[in-house]
Amino acid sequence: MAEDLSDEEIQALLGAALDNAQSSGDDSLVNAPLSYDFKRPQRVNKDQLRVIESIHEQFARLFSSTLAGSMRMVVDVDLAFVDQVIYSEFIQSLSTPCSAYCFTMTPPDSPAVLCFAPELLMALVDRAFGGQGRGFDGEIRPLTQIENNIVNKLVNRVFGDLEATWDLATPVRIADVAVENNPEFIQIANSSDPAVVLAFEAHSNSVQGLIHLCYPLAALEPLLPQLSPEFKQRARRQPDRPQEPNRSLNNVKVPVKVQIAQGSLPLRELADMRQGDVVQLDTGKDDPAIVFLGNQPKFLGRPGLDGKRRAVMIQRAIGADEEETYL
Repeated sequence: MAEDLSDEEIQALLGAALDNAQSSGDDSLVNAPLSYDFKRPQRVNKDQLRVIESIHEQFARLFSSTLAGSMRMVVDVDLAFVDQVIYSEFIQSLSTPCSAYCFTMTPPDSPAVLCFAPELLMALVDRAFGGQGRGFDGEIRPLTQIENNIVNKLVNRVFGDLEATWDLATPVRIADVAVENNPEFIQIANSSDPAVVLAFEAHSNSVQGLIHLCYPLAALEPLLPQLSPEFKQRARRQPDRPQEPNRSLNNVKVPVKVQIAQGSLPLRELADMRQGDVVQLDTGKDDPAIVFLGNQPKFLGRPGLDGKRRAVMIQRAIGADEEETYL
């Protein structure tokens, strides 16, 4: 026959059950399995990944000045992200056609690839032929041989920037550069191999695009022991490194023209003008010449000769508030 439990007995039973639940809960937390994605193994630890990120932030700064110098316009390049992926995932993310430059890193004599957004390279070509740098107007297509010759000059300088940046952590040389337009033919690793992918965002007033840099793990593994957190201190000890962007800009040529005199004439006089006519201008004989850098008036000077060539002696700079007067 069942017996009724007293209040004290009920409370004792509830307390014991609660203690057992808490005890078993603690054990389950301690013994809980850890998740591991065998398809996307994280073979580069967080500290090494941070150093890789720091290295390529330096590269982005050099890349920005090189791209700006080649396109003769302001172009900003920023590191967008760093990720560990499977090589097949990286290939699937590329558009067709692409502008991929496969190369070999020495050490460890392993391949890697740098992929440019096609519209960014076409903007460079457009600028080289005197355009505004607006990229493709229609459907994206592979570059022609002439366009590739123009782009290759930029690519060689970019790889020089990449070498210089890696030198801050460990010496690396880049060789065997080859271009590929079809992502399926970029066979630098097995489809299941892990890789580290970095994306850089380049943008200007007229064009923007992504540049991807992919290192298969085989290219990075021999370098990983060198990627210590001391990289940032070594970078700060490089006295000439902050001047690297200026060195790239030093090669940019700026058109210079000198305006000696100017004036205006009625259309009737222009229509009747013949060889031997004398045209009186509005500039006085003692007025200085105006020196233009690009299309902006920047200096006043005195024209003359330097040997057998015409020259101008700079007298003073034109202030920003005066420029409109001389346009």
